[in-house]
Amino acid sequence: MNFKDAYKICLKKAETYVNEITGEPPSSKEDNGKKRYELVRDGFVDSFYAWTNSHLVGIPIIAAHTERDFKALRWANSFAPYYEQKINAVPVMTMHDVGFLYLHYSVHMYMLTGDIHHRNTALKAADELVKRFDINLKALDAWSEAFSEEKDNRIIIDSMMNNILLFWAWKETGYTIYRDIADAHIRTCIKILVRDDYSVCHAYFFDHKTGLPTKEGNTCGFANGSHWARGTAWMVFGLAAAYEYTKEEEYYDWAVKIGEKFISELKEDDMIPVWDFRLPEDMPARACRNEKSLPKWDETDPANKIYNRDSSAAAIMSCAFMILDNAKKNSKFSEIADMMLQTLCDKYFEEDEDFQAMLKHANGAELHVIYGDYYFMLALAMKNYGFDMWTK
Repeated sequence: MNFKDAYKICLKKAETYVNEITGEPPSSKEDNGKKRYELVRDGFVDSFYAWTNSHLVGIPIIAAHTERDFKALRWANSFAPYYEQKINAVPVMTMHDVGFLYLHYSVHMYMLTGDIHHRNTALKAADELVKRFDINLKALDAWSEAFSEEKDNRIIIDSMMNNILLFWAWKETGYTIYRDIADAHIRTCIKILVRDDYSVCHAYFFDHKTGLPTKEGNTCGFANGSHWARGTAWMVFGLAAAYEYTKEEEYYDWAVKIGEKFISELKEDDMIPVWDFRLPEDMPARACRNEKSLPKWDETDPANKIYNRDSSAAAIMSCAFMILDNAKKNSKFSEIADMMLQTLCDKYFEEDEDFQAMLKHANGAELHVIYGDYYFMLALAMKNYGFDMWTK
């Protein structure tokens, strides 16, 4: 399927969100074949670990951006009070994924509408993210409650995406503290999370008093020592966006090296990565999820190896490679982005317009995930319309 036809189907799917969802911004459960995502309404404002809500709300926002869809825009704007309340009334109920929440929503709504209220909400979110900066480590603490004496003392690779909110705040206000903290965080992530062979680990614990790293952690890859595909995509996207904002050559160079490592791990028979590049051959192809809730498959059948893949990692990396190619024309990244995106359209895309999810086979399981859908639609929008909603 070509990119334009795939995007048209995505627009139809996005319309279902606008027609069916009201109230607070929900998240969605990972699912294995239902016609509609099962919405999670666990109290967005008071939910500490909220991070995918804006991927769901953001899908119609992409449609509003490309199609001048004012119905979708009005729908998206209805969530503004919830985002404002969360970051102003109960800012302690946030962690580093405040970046995901407010980039996909408040920043992009400000881009589209020029409404100063969205700008102020996004800047308040950036201020709360700044408060997570650990002065000894010189990085953003991931999951601890800000100022808590019982800190988790952990950085994770996903933070490279959240960090983009600080670069936006720097450009928007001119206040260099945002960039200084974002720069420091990137350098610490490179130092601690990127290995000598340019693979990446998911997380690292550190000593709060000294700032020294203590041990590797993992909650998303197969195990410590893993090379988690989606985490690699988070890293390359974050570095690519950082280069777009700063023109810091070091960021581009690291993105290239880590991106090339990702490419070297792809299989010739399918451009979509295995969910963990270091998944042992003799181990079950299960992602770090509750196995009881996942469908089973015969792992000895070569035809079922498709379930080992992570379509969400491919969608994210397609966006990242397009940003790198836009920064400095690089045919390798452009070609790989096209190949991954075409494979997603041909083999992983749920073409049925009545089926709400877009991509199947996420996270090394027979799953659909909302963030995979978001970046798939974003990649198609970037390809068809030539814009990047992250850095403009």
